[in-house]
Amino acid sequence: MHQASQTTPLPKDQFQRQALLTIAKSQEGKLRRVAQSIVKCPHLVDDIVQDTYAKLLTAQIDTEVTTPSAFITRIARNMAIDKVRQITFERTLFADSDPTDLCPAGNADCPEARLSGCQALRVIEAALKELPPNVRTAFYRHRVDGFAQNVIAKDIGVSKASVCAYIHQADQRCRQALHNVELTRPA
Repeated sequence: MHQASQTTPLPKDQFQRQALLTIAKSQEGKLRRVAQSIVKCPHLVDDIVQDTYAKLLTAQIDTEVTTPSAFITRIARNMAIDKVRQITFERTLFADSDPTDLCPAGNADCPEARLSGCQALRVIEAALKELPPNVRTAFYRHRVDGFAQNVIAKDIGVSKASVCAYIHQADQRCRQALHNVELTRPA
């Protein structure tokens, strides 16, 4: 005896979630404009739109959403505001940190300046070798390879706050090593 395969209807919350995702996809342009107006960076807009979809997939929606468009737009707006807060926090954390300080050979015009820069890079390299492996890895992956802190955190199995602290610790160690070399140079 052959039974016809029957599809079971989706539970109400999953049906609503699917409907919200469909609406979000149809309004992606609007979500991008909302995010762009807040973060002012087109590269971050993609992340915010993806975060909005992720939020729609994972959020607990207890009641029926009566205005889905406004609900989705509010999520995107909140994601963008959170991103600005995160960036602002990170900038204040590293306010005294100038990445160009750590690359003294970058714009050397003469051989003496290049030599000095190379010596400074050797000092920095030695300082970084003294750091614990996670600190060194976080620093290299962020400052040299350009990876985002949340990606590094996931890869090395620590929190994003730890990665932020590791990078700050490595920055400080490099600055201190360069400062110590400056103090020991003859005048």
